[in-house]
Formats: sequence, C-alpha cells, structure tokens
Amino acid sequence: MLKLNIIKCMNLKDFGLKVAKFRIKANLSGYELSLRIGKDASYINKLENGKVNITLKTIFQICEVLNIEPIELFKSEK
Repeated sequence: MLKLNIIKCMNLKDFGLKVAKFRIKANLSGYELSLRIGKDASYINKLENGKVNITLKTIFQICEVLNIEPIELFKSEK
C-alpha cells in the first residue's frame, strides 16, 4: 500500500491559508503576488479564502514567485 505521509487530504481553505502563509513570509501583498502571476488581485483573495479551485499551472507560478517547492503547500504542519 502506498503511504502518503507528507500529503494529507486538504480542503481549499487550508490550501489557501498555506499560500497566504508563504506569501506573507515572502513579504508580498496579495496584490503584488497577483501582478507577478498575471492574475487579478481578487483571485488571490478568493484563493486564500478557499473560494476558488487552483490549477497546477497557477500552483507552479505561485511557487516560483514565492521561491518554494510545490510540495511545501501540501505538507502537513502536524
């Protein structure tokens, strides 16, 4: 059986909170992040509040701007 100890089932709200955590750590506003990935500022707000589904392309864009690996957004903090 495949073990997925690092990745746990995550809802959109939890994922959005992770994005916000790393964005703040990178000292970026939601607006600045939105400009860097070519999205509207309201998209970042909705993402961080768990209101939109995110594509793999956008995950990779965000990770590039935040200088993190995509797996960091899925790791459990427990």
